Parts: sequence; C-alpha cells; structure tokens
Amino acid sequence: METSKSPLAVMRAAHELAGDLFDEHSHRFSRHDFTLPQLFACLVLREHQKKSYRGVEALLRDCSDLRDAVGLSRAPDHNTLCRAFTHLVKPAKMNRALDLTVAQAKAQELQIDGDSIKPAVLDSTCFESRHVSRHFEKRQRQSARQAAKRPARRVRPEKN
Repeated sequence: METSKSPLAVMRAAHELAGDLFDEHSHRFSRHDFTLPQLFACLVLREHQKKSYRGVEALLRDCSDLRDAVGLSRAPDHNTLCRAFTHLVKPAKMNRALDLTVAQAKAQELQIDGDSIKPAVLDSTCFESRHVSRHFEKRQRQSARQAAKRPARRVRPEKN
C-alpha cells in the first residue's frame, strides 16, 4: 500500500477495496449496468483528480485504460455518480472502509502505530472544509451584522 499519483493505480486499489466492502449491486432488481465497486472506484477517482461529476464522466469517456482497469464497458453518467455518492458514502460504510484499509496495510506489514517512516493521514468526514461558496460567506456576514444591530427583546406582560 503506497501513495500514488497514478489515476490507474488509485482506481484499481479503490475497486479492490470496494469489492470487499460492498455487494455487487444494491438490489437484485436494480439495473446491472455498473457494480457498486466500479462506481466507488469512479468516485475515488473523482476525489483524486479533484473533478466534478461531469469532469470525471468526461475523463472516463476519454480514457479507456481507466475504464478497463475496473471492467467498465462505458463511462457512467454524472447523475449515476451523484446518486452513487449519496448511496455509498455514509459514515458507517466509510468507517468500515477505513477498517479494511488498515487491515490491508497490516497484512502488507506496514507500520501503522508508532514509528512509521511515512505517516498516513486519512480524512473520514467526507467533507472538504476548504470549499465554501462566496454566497454562503456573504450571508454569514449579513447575519452577523443583523444580529449585532438587533435590540434586546423586551418581555411583554401577559394580558389577562
């Protein structure tokens, strides 16, 4: 288990991990166009390449090597990837993915506790704190100003 800048290696590793983590399909009557491990590998590629859903769709459409690495016959639509994200990326499933990753690292005899040569850092929150929209920042400033301008509320006496 090593760090990699190669999208191909990242997709293969994610697909292998997802094979242990997820069933092939979410339901027996679901469309069998893509397996859950394939979609998970596409989502990992999206994060690795810092692309949008449409961006990773275009990348997969253009690069047959990436599709072949996980057995995709065609690139999944961006809507499929978005739906897969909401289905696959949940705290319980991601905690299990982290446990499996640690188990794989231990199986390869990597030092995880204590004196490791290269420390590993994992973010399991599934949130990117560095991305905040300008609209959100503007609304936060407006709300803070309005709260500072509001006078203290007076308690009205009850009417009998």
